[in-house]
Amino acid sequence: MSEDRRPPDQQVELARKLLREQSDALNVLADSLTNAFAEAVSLIRDSDQTMVVTGIGKSGLIARKAAATLASTGTPAMFMHPVEGLHGDLGAVSPGAVLLALSKSGETEELNKFVHHFRRVGGRVIGICELPTSQLAQLSDIHLALPKLPESGPLGLAPTTSTLITLALCDAVAMVLLDLRRFREEDFANFHPDGSLGRRLLLRASDVMHAGDELPAVKTIAPFNDLILEVTSRHLGMACIVDDRGVLSGVFTDGDLRRLLTRCETPARLSAEEAWRLSRRDPNEPQVKCSTVSPDTLAVECLRLMRESEITVLIVSDDGTKPRGIVRLQDIVRAGLG
Repeated sequence: MSEDRRPPDQQVELARKLLREQSDALNVLADSLTNAFAEAVSLIRDSDQTMVVTGIGKSGLIARKAAATLASTGTPAMFMHPVEGLHGDLGAVSPGAVLLALSKSGETEELNKFVHHFRRVGGRVIGICELPTSQLAQLSDIHLALPKLPESGPLGLAPTTSTLITLALCDAVAMVLLDLRRFREEDFANFHPDGSLGRRLLLRASDVMHAGDELPAVKTIAPFNDLILEVTSRHLGMACIVDDRGVLSGVFTDGDLRRLLTRCETPARLSAEEAWRLSRRDPNEPQVKCSTVSPDTLAVECLRLMRESEITVLIVSDDGTKPRGIVRLQDIVRAGLG
């Protein structure tokens, strides 16, 4: 096998040609859809069983992706290899289950054996392949025909166009089902809890807050030195100042300490509350109530509040008065929302 060292511009032009051919193929696929597509979608939607997607070779790889897309968008689905299905995995199939079988030619022997036995145990079959006269099409309750198109590429042999349009058709099935099921962003997040969307829609203040023994707090009458010790020992850069009933009076941060030291020569003589009041941005302004959020506030909403208010800490409270925990900007950033 010898190499042909084409100039870069010829390589780019060849790639563009292939992509344009595949784009044209998708348009042909779109124009070829019939009511059989809607019938297939209805068959899947009306089944109360986990659907099965199958295929061999490159079609098997597409089938795995199709099953994953369906499962993550509201349609319970699993991939089953035809050979494994014939050797025991059919035990997972119940009457009324739907099989989505993928094959370019529709004449793959192992696949069609599996389809035959899937029907035998009471399953229904949607076949995706080219020819309506193929064995797979004949075994299927519903046949979704792939347009007969040449494969992209200089030789026209490797599965390129056929796998692309098969994948696109499976995606179309999944997305129409998603729409019919009224699948929402919140549902998607439930299936992707550790993805960026999942974190944005599921992560709450209670998930990232410092609470219990981690919550830095001192009484209003505590000496200034106790306040500094609490800020330092908790390693969170701040402390809540509360009264005898546990009601929040204010929050003292590292930034407040720096301001205080420019305004008071003997801070050690102050109480925690006096130190907090003297460290406000402008001591002559009326006291501003500290920002609080409830434990079920979305973390992304906490981030918005911090940015709008130009603060780095929010107090988490059940009733808006007594601190239950704190959420810092860096905690939200660390959780992947910054």
